[in-house]
Amino acid sequence: MDLIRANRFTLEQLTEAYNETRNDYIVPMPMNVARFREYIYLYDIDLSASWVATRGDIIYGLGMLGIRSGRAWISRVGVLPWGRRQGIGRSIINKLLDSAGENSLDTIYLEVIAGNEPASQLFLTSGFQRTRELIVARRPPHSNHNLMELEEKPQIRELNRDQTLSLLEQRTGRPNWLNETDTFRKLSDLRGFSVQLPGGSQGWICYEVTFLQVTRTIVEVLEGDPVKVTRAALCALHERHPAQDAVLENLPGADPNWIGFSDIGYFEVFRRTEMVKVNS
Repeated sequence: MDLIRANRFTLEQLTEAYNETRNDYIVPMPMNVARFREYIYLYDIDLSASWVATRGDIIYGLGMLGIRSGRAWISRVGVLPWGRRQGIGRSIINKLLDSAGENSLDTIYLEVIAGNEPASQLFLTSGFQRTRELIVARRPPHSNHNLMELEEKPQIRELNRDQTLSLLEQRTGRPNWLNETDTFRKLSDLRGFSVQLPGGSQGWICYEVTFLQVTRTIVEVLEGDPVKVTRAALCALHERHPAQDAVLENLPGADPNWIGFSDIGYFEVFRRTEMVKVNS
């Protein structure tokens, strides 16, 4: 088995190999070349620090490494079904960890689908520790679930791009890699507005809108009741974009805002378990 840096392959080859490794996965999440390119761009994937396992001309597995200031993120690790239980996954993880070390990155994150015990055990025995569970949720389009049941009518103020990015920088909790400000800076259509309730509760929301979806939604509560603020922000959001499917990714499972999301019709699709490895 040879381990080759991913930048030696075309995006077409990497996309095809990734999809083949996920055919029987708990949550397959297939990609096309355009989506793979966007993924690399948004999440700072360094293909020269990412690895592909081959035997002859056949790709048996791969793993990607994102690199940001002082930290790394392991992603898209997969092995073809007939290549599993042969140490290929562990070899890929070891090479990714070597790449992180070569770049002096001591803090390394990853996520694994909750319930994927073989992958969880691989990461745990590689020195990773569980940190938290992350919710992935959806809300179907044209859903009027509780939109008209607000106790207080909020005051809405539009935010420009710079204001939105500034607020993202000031978040109190640690965002997951997908939701770090580094990701949002790269979005071409980042939108946001603040929410002020008569009782004094306040916060803000940001999101991205595509033709079919509302995605990358972040709600931050600055003062007052987190459920009321979240509900008010989401009501305003979905009244503006009623025809879009809504996707919420990697909200911490302990986040009190989740009640507000579920009140407005979001339902949990699956969970990811975030893990971290810190080298001294």
